Amino acid sequence: MSQETVLYQELEKLDLNEIKKIASLWNIQKIPGKDKKSTILGLMETFQNEFYLKGVLEKFTPLQVNILTSILKNKGVMTLGEISRKVNIPPINVEMELNVLRKYYLLYQRKNRERLTNNLDKYHTYDEYQKLIKVETNPKGEKFKYSIEKSLHKATLAELPDEWKEAVGAKKGEHIETFLKNALSAEFLQKLIDELSDFDKDVLHQIYIHGGVIEADTIRNYITVNRGKFEQTIPHLTALYLVRDLYYVEDKFIRVIVIPKEILDHLQFSPILPPVKKGTRVRQEKISANGLDFFLNVKKLISYISRKGLNLAKSGKIKQADHKRTETELLSPDIEIFPEKSQVYQIELILPILKLLGYVDIKGENVILIQETDEFLKKDIFEIMKLVIHEVNEARTRRLNPAEVFTATEVPFYEKGILDKTVKLIMAHGKINTSVIFSHIIRDHLVFAPTFQIKTYEEDLADLRKEIISAIFYLQLFGLIEVEYPQRNLSLSELGLHYFNHEALVTVTEKGGITINPDFSIIAFPDRVSLHGIHLLKAFCELKDYDRVYTFLLTKDSFQLGILLGYDKETFIHFLRESSKADLAQNLLFLLDDWGNNLPIVTITEDSVLLRTKDSQVMELLLGQIKGKKFVLEEVSPTGIIIEKSKVMEVIAIAEKLNMIIRLNR
Repeated sequence: MSQETVLYQELEKLDLNEIKKIASLWNIQKIPGKDKKSTILGLMETFQNEFYLKGVLEKFTPLQVNILTSILKNKGVMTLGEISRKVNIPPINVEMELNVLRKYYLLYQRKNRERLTNNLDKYHTYDEYQKLIKVETNPKGEKFKYSIEKSLHKATLAELPDEWKEAVGAKKGEHIETFLKNALSAEFLQKLIDELSDFDKDVLHQIYIHGGVIEADTIRNYITVNRGKFEQTIPHLTALYLVRDLYYVEDKFIRVIVIPKEILDHLQFSPILPPVKKGTRVRQEKISANGLDFFLNVKKLISYISRKGLNLAKSGKIKQADHKRTETELLSPDIEIFPEKSQVYQIELILPILKLLGYVDIKGENVILIQETDEFLKKDIFEIMKLVIHEVNEARTRRLNPAEVFTATEVPFYEKGILDKTVKLIMAHGKINTSVIFSHIIRDHLVFAPTFQIKTYEEDLADLRKEIISAIFYLQLFGLIEVEYPQRNLSLSELGLHYFNHEALVTVTEKGGITINPDFSIIAFPDRVSLHGIHLLKAFCELKDYDRVYTFLLTKDSFQLGILLGYDKETFIHFLRESSKADLAQNLLFLLDDWGNNLPIVTITEDSVLLRTKDSQVMELLLGQIKGKKFVLEEVSPTGIIIEKSKVMEVIAIAEKLNMIIRLNR
């Protein structure tokens, strides 16, 4: 029967070398058959294999697709003139495009012998393709919502791939409903995924974190780069119904690999964990929670700038030396949730927040504090936490153009909507893998967005991935989530439950929660010490080690730094008394009292103005007018005061009204 078709007759006119060239065009690696006849028959069978046909269709330009689909819609035949009018291009140009389609043996030409013009030449699609090539579109993203159950409820077992039936263990004569019930059960799906090779799992995971939809060309490149074979991996996953290889017409033939709804639903709660590549050191299993560390670091950086200053390089960026110096002074919260990120220094994250709070600016080549920070440092740490999170939440709505040093470039501030969606997913699941968050948000915010376009998918996806990474990164940095390594499962931390669910924090530390040694080293047991208690220890002591228990060292410098950071020494001493089983040693209490009194603080005010009078009565008269207006920083003598630099002109105006003679030295 095949030998009577037009396709067979056209192929028979060619010699074997020409047939091999056509096979190469179709990306057919192994030429079927031993002689010419069996080769042609084998080739015709491959032409009707949807996998290879899709590979050819996705190569065509929008014009070629328009021509081919027009002929298919017109019962498989159109004249050159009709095609030319349809695509609004001169016949000579249309013939060039038709020749490409003929080269792939999708069309054949029948010349009109009665007329001189070739406009009446007819172009036919081969019968083999007439019903095989679908010209449907993708309204409302229906192709991306593929459901196995919905698509196969009227199918028969004979129509299903043998590979899938063997894996499920289908019985002869079994009803399709019974088969699907077994095939789509959670137990079988997990078994099927577990039995995949590491490479196939990785490919499935890659499609999953794309929102369950990926362009064939993108996943083909991924497979090729990782030394796999697209022609093997995708047909295998397709045969097991873990993915569907679909296409639709949108200017071009758009070929996408889609994970069916049932598989997506299963992967929500049983995600694929990407295989660890050989030679990669697996991170030790642990649960990481940052607590209040980052907010204490905000205070510590303010203290660092006020004590040591911060110099910028000529490029306007932070000097590498200052990167390292500040990092040793700050606590080390875990910020390695995304190991693919390069090293992120905390100063790069805290300076933009201090700029939002209005505490820092640039003067010359220095980052300086531009207002009094004592009041901020004395705030309760939970108040500072809420203030910082609020400012970062609002950061994207502000139209600011700060210097680069005040911009979080390595991990930009998140978009509030993405953060809210991430938190909702974590709360709904209790514990959720990062890949599930990526898949969910990409699907909801991108794939099913009304403005979705496949041609900008990868670019839009890269932008959205950055947003999700930022949201998760800052949730961890702020201590609102805890991360289970190496799987990177997320759940709300104690602090997160308090912030998002308003759950009460445990504030009491158990007696014996800490042990104070004679050398003033302190051992703290995290399961017996409150979150705020650990925070106080980190504020007043040096953190030496953490391995299931904390090891701190209380020194004069660390204790005085705690006071400079705005903490009350009596609160800390009370905490030590309540938490330690043994009474506090008298020598320790004596030292704490000595260290905490009469701190040798030297205050240097740079941007201020000295105002002097020769007569103390003149000073009294002037002070009577300006004292309540926050002009005066300090009264240094009966005839001398220090005033704000920005208020000089206002003070001059008041002095002139009092008929005083001004002498301005600049």
